[in-house]
Amino acid sequence: MHTLLFGFLDEVLFVFSTELFVPKELEITKFDKQEWCICATGRGENFDRERHTSGTEVKAITYSAMDVRQTDTEVEVFVIVDI
Repeated sequence: MHTLLFGFLDEVLFVFSTELFVPKELEITKFDKQEWCICATGRGENFDRERHTSGTEVKAITYSAMDVRQTDTEVEVFVIVDI
């Protein structure tokens, strides 16, 4: 599951880097470990320097320290990002 989640988060970062889309909310619409697929719908807006403050840029998602804890009712994810 770590690799699947890493790929998804890396794709979200790629979309920001190429399209400047900043998701305010992500809704997972499909999560299938058998088919190795996470699909989501993002709601947000494009980054605009006149309206948004910029800070430290996220360069990459870190796989090595990723932690996923799952119970019957929820999943908790811990991810470190490279800046």
